[in-house]
Amino acid sequence: MQRRIQSPNPMYSSSPLCISNPFALLQKMSDIPSELFRKILLRVPAESLLRFSTVCKAWRAIIGDASFIRSHATNQSSSSTTLAIANSTGTRLFSLSFDSLDYNNDAHQVIDVMPLKTLYRTCVPRLPALPVASCNGLMLLSHYDVDKNWAIFNPVMQDFHEVSEFDHDSRLIGTGLGYCSASHDYKVVRIDEILRRGKIVYRTCVYSLRSGFWKVINDCPSDFPWLSPGVYLNGALYWRSWDFIIALDLETETYDKLPLPPDLGKPFETRVDALGGCLVLSCYYMMNRIDGWVMKDCEWVKLFSFGEGYGSGTRWNLRPVAYLKSKGHVFLLHDSGFFMFDIEKNSARKVTIDGLPEFFSCQFFPGSILPLDESYAVEVKNSAGTKRKRKTANTRYKHAVTITDVWSRSDPLWSSEDDV
Repeated sequence: MQRRIQSPNPMYSSSPLCISNPFALLQKMSDIPSELFRKILLRVPAESLLRFSTVCKAWRAIIGDASFIRSHATNQSSSSTTLAIANSTGTRLFSLSFDSLDYNNDAHQVIDVMPLKTLYRTCVPRLPALPVASCNGLMLLSHYDVDKNWAIFNPVMQDFHEVSEFDHDSRLIGTGLGYCSASHDYKVVRIDEILRRGKIVYRTCVYSLRSGFWKVINDCPSDFPWLSPGVYLNGALYWRSWDFIIALDLETETYDKLPLPPDLGKPFETRVDALGGCLVLSCYYMMNRIDGWVMKDCEWVKLFSFGEGYGSGTRWNLRPVAYLKSKGHVFLLHDSGFFMFDIEKNSARKVTIDGLPEFFSCQFFPGSILPLDESYAVEVKNSAGTKRKRKTANTRYKHAVTITDVWSRSDPLWSSEDDV
């Protein structure tokens, strides 16, 4: 039997110490050493930091410091449990945090979902289906069919940076967005199939956010089974190729090849993701099974195996979207629903989030407070040609989440019945 509860969320508590009341918190924290206070702020989500920056000049100075922004992005990328969700038209985006879930309770829960944000901007491509190339809270908005018009987007700050046009008389096969810590620079990567001296090669071009220019680097050693957004992790971009994984070091701008796990058998599809600060490889098999592997100390370790014996279904629609290492859970998306897989217990529960769009896409996505300032930002104008002020929604949406009992192996992998 299910019961309705309000999931605990200290961000919106009525306690005097709640972070939604920063002025009261300021009085309580005045005696905390500045270095400790900085470490506390590094753990605060980006949306909350924006509110904190208005409390006083001292807080604003800390939060706006370039080194703090870099440290916050790194910390959030490895510890955040935020899932970004976009509607089917790519014009709305909102996020939910898995921290709001009670992992020991199967009752009906209500979690807070961050405000919906309008994504449409003049001269900026709409958000394609997730996942897209992303890094440290920034998204690369690009389309293979309209690839002259690319932009880097920060959903939290609602800032865009338009990437300069590129001669695209070629076939685009790969994209990527990553960060080089040595130069403190964000880089956009595109890989094109071109004909050079009668031979097909895979030209790689890199765009620097700091300089605003493209340059050509060494060719990619292989193509990909399909147009692929690169996965960013720890200073490198990764793409799944045919029999190996391609890695591009963003500091040296050189390629390397990573072997696949041994004894994989014959999966009909594989994909690579960066989840929970780890490189995760998913292998799909014809016998209703998906295996997940994680890279640890330069070796592949089996993380989970899910689906075999759970009935028939569309296996290739299963996709890991979050790996919560501290809780030992993997979240998997299947069509318009989710599974919460307990790695230790080797069991899964179905999670239903009421109120989502009928069709949506999602990806793991930590927030960022990196400003794309006036030298980066795209000029936003209305039809009259005057600048339009961007409005931030202040309405909070609550979506109901249902976690059912342990999934029965006799049940189908997915049911059309509503779980409410």
